[in-house]
Amino acid sequence: MNLRGLCLTLLLLPSAALADKSFVVSPDVPACRSLTPAAIGGPLPPEGILAIRWLGTTNFELAYGSEIVLLDAYYNRGPRNRPIGFGPKDVKRASAIFVGHAHFDHMSDAASVGIQTGAPVVGAPTVTDTAISLGLPAKQATTVRGGEVLKYKGFTVEAILARHSTLAPEVLDAFRKAIAAAAGAATSDEAAAEAAIVKRGTFDPKVITEGTIAYLFTFDNGFRLVFRNSAGPITDAERAVAKRIGKTDVAIVGYIGQYVAKRQIAATLPLIELYNPRLYLPAHHDEIAGTFVDIGLEPLFMAIKETLPGTSFLSPLYREPVCLDVRK
Repeated sequence: MNLRGLCLTLLLLPSAALADKSFVVSPDVPACRSLTPAAIGGPLPPEGILAIRWLGTTNFELAYGSEIVLLDAYYNRGPRNRPIGFGPKDVKRASAIFVGHAHFDHMSDAASVGIQTGAPVVGAPTVTDTAISLGLPAKQATTVRGGEVLKYKGFTVEAILARHSTLAPEVLDAFRKAIAAAAGAATSDEAAAEAAIVKRGTFDPKVITEGTIAYLFTFDNGFRLVFRNSAGPITDAERAVAKRIGKTDVAIVGYIGQYVAKRQIAATLPLIELYNPRLYLPAHHDEIAGTFVDIGLEPLFMAIKETLPGTSFLSPLYREPVCLDVRK
């Protein structure tokens, strides 16, 4: 879908799905038309405009002013997954890489992209330790545990201790066996490529309780965006932040892990309710071969429409810019 198609989609969505859409804009500027992320050489947005691009799984790019922020970094997803249109070697510029947690499908390219761009990799100790073990210079690793506030030009980023989603082992095993059977066995080359990607993350148990971080972006005029890449239980730290700020303008919350919509809505919707955004952008709803299948967004959107009538929702395709006027 090109920008014209995206704008048409915005016009055709039901009014309840577009409550308070005044800050979703489509100015006739290259950054809001181009499918080329700023990190790989695409244009930057004009003053006051935040350009958000979904880059598959929970990868996002935030381009604002002269800053290019990457949320997670899992671009080379292996030969059995649909490509996102570029690879890690194509990423040439970034101000920072914020990693939600250290599983491979969130940080497998964080170290290499950090090395070639010079951008710091920000994350819990499991993230930064893994990145350093993969060659990232220690001086480029910024370790957060929750409570830290980092300053950038035009906005701050607050780290919030979150929690990774959990699934009963018997449920996980049953679904993965069914998915593997339906997909068919990987070839030896495919299996080797996938194994190499998995090694660029960690399954340290600390990822679940200590190693998952949500990030709250607060722009100088008070506009807020929260990134939560795994739909685990709400933490006390998150409740405290939500009580302090009251609401957000944009919430990016993961929608995967429980395999079926009913179970996943029960995990994701409470987080959306907690952060009370004007706009919800889904994440992690696309396939990872052998692990997750594509999960439909319509049931979640209907639940948002019923329970949060003041929240809009939008699901762009890979690399499509969603431009927001943070001044509104």
